[in-house]
Amino acid sequence: MSFHSLNAPRKVHSLDAEIRGAAVLANPGLVAMVSTDPVRVGVCALGGSSGKTTNVSLSSADDVALLSKDVAVVRSEGDVWALLGIQHSPKMDQVSRDARQLAARPGGETALTLKWDGAAAELKLLKNDVEERPFVLRGSVRAFDVTEGETYAVVDTGAEGGELRVHPGATPEPGASHRATLPREAAGLDRVRGGQQLSALYKRGGGTVCVVVKAGGKLTAKTLTLEGPVADVAVLEGALFVAFPDGRLALYSEATIEGAGAGTLAPSAKVQLGGRGEPRVIVATAKGGASLWIGTSAGEIYSAAIARKPAG
Repeated sequence: MSFHSLNAPRKVHSLDAEIRGAAVLANPGLVAMVSTDPVRVGVCALGGSSGKTTNVSLSSADDVALLSKDVAVVRSEGDVWALLGIQHSPKMDQVSRDARQLAARPGGETALTLKWDGAAAELKLLKNDVEERPFVLRGSVRAFDVTEGETYAVVDTGAEGGELRVHPGATPEPGASHRATLPREAAGLDRVRGGQQLSALYKRGGGTVCVVVKAGGKLTAKTLTLEGPVADVAVLEGALFVAFPDGRLALYSEATIEGAGAGTLAPSAKVQLGGRGEPRVIVATAKGGASLWIGTSAGEIYSAAIARKPAG
């Protein structure tokens, strides 16, 4: 059954500072969000009614990944820090430098960093430590995303908008199992959300999203023009979710995306986020019932259940 609508978001937790990054840990079912100025990591249980806050002695934060329920990594500008024992008083250990992106893996255990010089590294949890393992990239990679079993890499090829490559495993080191040539409009898009049925490239503040749909074993890319600038994007199964700075949360169903033309695309469903602040980050998960999680500029963390279309 395809996704049909979004329930009204409910407030779950607050970090009382602007949220910059979010990640899901599928087992045991957690969502982590990180704020900046001050830096705090909030961890909420999927389906839970509250969360736990950990204060972190960093000057800023941009991304977060959960390697386990007790270990997180946080990107602070170019540096990446491991937080060991976040359920208590975490020990901090710098594990990477010169990172411009941190990609979280919902299965935990590992995460990826993309460096400013075009290199990359895997951050791996080994017993009670996080170790960095550099590796060589194929081509000039613009963005990463990692799912349970695949890595999605946006590669600049010198033609059109580049290429989306899908690699089996937790890094892009194995050869690509699927590739999609991206349209020229995707050239400036610097973030990707990957999924087996649908992937999405976007730029925060931009008004277009390039979606890559998988059908019949083939990837096909198309550009969607949305109703306004994008705050953040998430994908789940064949659906696209978009947060707008004015507080709108929009769902674009598989059928809506398939029928999209050249004009502005109207969402299949939308809700308005209440409370303080603007949406900054969103993540979607099917674990424990499909839900969309939202972090705001005021530090509030919301959860919205995603309803499926009834059979028949």
